[in-house]
Amino acid sequence: MKTPSKKLLKIFLLVIALLISTEIFAVPDIKIENAWIASTEEGDDMSVAYMSLFSSEDLILTSITSPTIKTIEMHNTILDKGVMKMRMAHEIKIDHDKMFEFKSGGSHLMLMDFKGPLKAHQKVKMTLHFKDIKNQSFDKSINVTVK
Repeated sequence: MKTPSKKLLKIFLLVIALLISTEIFAVPDIKIENAWIASTEEGDDMSVAYMSLFSSEDLILTSITSPTIKTIEMHNTILDKGVMKMRMAHEIKIDHDKMFEFKSGGSHLMLMDFKGPLKAHQKVKMTLHFKDIKNQSFDKSINVTVK
């Protein structure tokens, strides 16, 4: 016969295990706002996308993928000897509690290798791939409107 204290101890250990596993696998709260893609004409093979990212934790954006767009590159714009230049970024650091913006004249997303024009009001699924400070990977998918 089990004593109440052994049963209580098992319940307590189970609750602790659940709390630990929930903390380990918790996905950070990420807000993605003002996401949009520039529309294209027939024959165009490049576009650009912008959005704002906010996270409650420090994160690294490692890549962005889409079933509609074969290549999405993250670019930074830098001033080099008085000339503005684009440089591909392999990762983008998202500092906790600070808004990171992909915007015109700054960091932005270059979209390449897609079929047909990207038409206004069309929705394009994009998946943002992140890792946290524990090097755990996770994704966040959004539908982005073409403007």
